[in-house]
Amino acid sequence: MILQTSQIKEISEFLASGQIGVLPTDTIYGIHCKPLDHDLIKRIYQIKNRPEGMPFITLISEINELKLFDVIIGDFEREQINKFWPGPNTLILKTLSGETRSFRIPRNDFLQSILKTTGSLISTSANLHLKPSAKNINEAIEYFGDKIDFYVDGGELNNPPSSVYDISEGKVNKLR
Repeated sequence: MILQTSQIKEISEFLASGQIGVLPTDTIYGIHCKPLDHDLIKRIYQIKNRPEGMPFITLISEINELKLFDVIIGDFEREQINKFWPGPNTLILKTLSGETRSFRIPRNDFLQSILKTTGSLISTSANLHLKPSAKNINEAIEYFGDKIDFYVDGGELNNPPSSVYDISEGKVNKLR
């Protein structure tokens, strides 16, 4: 099923009901699902032929959502968050358990509308492991076919993926 970016209500309902979708972001096409559903996340690893354990990004609509993931936000983290978000920058942050997680607040009206309705979402590039990211819906469909529950057509996207910064140790370390 191919939807259009104007179908915010339907897209949000599909994601909230536990479906996996390919959606355009402010950078590239991504595969998205609810972030705390381990079965969905395992399914994405299988769909992409990606080794389990390679982390995904969590998209959020606002900084307060980091509390849901027990992220530690001190003065340094807040300064970096305000510098890099919203936009095409993924930040690796430390949680209370000592683990790290990757987050991004996108600068994209369509995606912000979805996130404000569904809450945070897992996001990973729409490609098979080690293959180029899909630049349009047709390429995504070629990769995944009916393994994905729905697709959202956002036209041609020729942007680079988000930059990734690890700020979990009190300094900025650019990884990508």
